[in-house]
Amino acid sequence: MKKLFDKKMVVLLIIAVISLIGHVCIYPMLPERIPIQWSSDGSVSNWGAKYMDLVLAALPILILLFMKAAPYIDPRRANYRKHPHAYDIVIVGVTLLLIACSWLSAFSGLGYDVNIQTLIPAGIGILFIALGNTMPQIRPTYFFGIKTPWTLENPDVWRKTHKFGGILFCIIGVFFLLSAFFGSELFVHGILVPVILGSVAILYIYSYIVYRKMQS
Repeated sequence: MKKLFDKKMVVLLIIAVISLIGHVCIYPMLPERIPIQWSSDGSVSNWGAKYMDLVLAALPILILLFMKAAPYIDPRRANYRKHPHAYDIVIVGVTLLLIACSWLSAFSGLGYDVNIQTLIPAGIGILFIALGNTMPQIRPTYFFGIKTPWTLENPDVWRKTHKFGGILFCIIGVFFLLSAFFGSELFVHGILVPVILGSVAILYIYSYIVYRKMQS
């Protein structure tokens, strides 16, 4: 197992801490309620108390620290040595996306016209495509990957499911990117949501079918 924080992760942690400091600096300027959730047309669908800005700002640091600590408490910790690049991509992608979302919320709260309905789906889409391209590298763990009873039971089922899952994740990412430009209610609820739910169901069924074939 490589050391807990290499240079790349130290830089990422510094970015997250600087982001938190920036939120602390603008905190007095924020209104008492800030937007924390938006509908597909870009309108605010949920508001939070002012302190939620600091919660959103601290979240990237907490997630980063948890994801770096997870390999050390995972019973299958040795497998993280076999996919360090894939795991680092996930950590970097998730952390940067959370930082971006925290600032989009803050700028929106300050009254700036932020194109939420384009920026957030685009960021999620890029993250899904990055995940899809790294999934075939992922080895069996309890914290990271597609965990079904059958993938955890059989390493070959895990490998085949993640290879197939990588394709589905890339497809989901493309649909998120499309929703950034065609983000109507019909597209999101009629196409994007069914694609996500359908992909989850397909992966679950696929891993079971592969497992049954290997058993027989």
